[in-house]
Amino acid sequence: MLRCYDLVDGRVQMCPEGEMGLIQVYSAPTEEEKKYLISDCGIDPHTLSSALDEDEISRVEYESDHIAVIMKRPGNVQIQRRMAFKVSSIGAFLFKDRLIVLQADAMPLFEHGKMPLRGNTIQGVLLRLLHHATHHFLQHLRIIRNISDEIENKIEFAVTNKSLVNMFSLMKSLTYYESATSANQVLLRRLRNDSGRFGFNQEEIDFLEDITVENQQCDNLANIYAGILTGMSDARVSVVSNNLAVIMKYLAIINVVFLPLMVITSLGGMSEFTMMTSGIWWPHAYSGLALVLIILGYVTYLLVRRIGTSGSGKRG
Repeated sequence: MLRCYDLVDGRVQMCPEGEMGLIQVYSAPTEEEKKYLISDCGIDPHTLSSALDEDEISRVEYESDHIAVIMKRPGNVQIQRRMAFKVSSIGAFLFKDRLIVLQADAMPLFEHGKMPLRGNTIQGVLLRLLHHATHHFLQHLRIIRNISDEIENKIEFAVTNKSLVNMFSLMKSLTYYESATSANQVLLRRLRNDSGRFGFNQEEIDFLEDITVENQQCDNLANIYAGILTGMSDARVSVVSNNLAVIMKYLAIINVVFLPLMVITSLGGMSEFTMMTSGIWWPHAYSGLALVLIILGYVTYLLVRRIGTSGSGKRG
């Protein structure tokens, strides 16, 4: 799918249907569009495939008539079956008179286009893409932090694996985010060193330095959150195991309390009890039996509780 944009007073605006603007965005390009990009635009087939490959690393390639930039950005978030924050790639091909952008999914690229950002050129639009990706990473990292806190509160009382699976999925996502932000940081330094070949003006160079600082912050946050989750994973697994052990303890107490009661009722049985209490009015007989069973169960509970308390006192 092709969408065209133009720069109007420092803002990115969509062109009317049928017009080709300075910025051409291909989302999930068809085979015909790929052939057009390769044959008519001169884009290398391998570079085109790299722009649509989520596992591709960030890099810069210089061609005879354009510059190819592969960058990383957050992908779609899956929270239905298993929580996962993915990373995708985006390719920007900078020509003298236009900018061609390739992406595998139809995700918004110019959310900040309505606000006037620095760089009113196609080179500045390239920086806007990096600016948008950096802010997108920051937003996802804040979401991951909130989800991590929520999972931590749930694990305190959890006895199932659902919360643990979500925590491990977050750890996996943060690993991808660490790799992506580190790769983008190397890309930003490369752009700064080769600013002359890209044709950045002084304002765009300052904008590039600001993006580099923000991306470094993303990289640091991803490292910190990943370290916290990794360091606390064993402790949280122990919490779940301890919760399960406490539940099993209560179930064992209930089993011990009812064990003598089941022995009495199974050995005597209702028919034998009726025979032994034939001379007593049956409401009194069954009421007396219920009272004896209640007292016996309560005494058994006190004995079990005393044994457990004394054992804990000795260990303490």
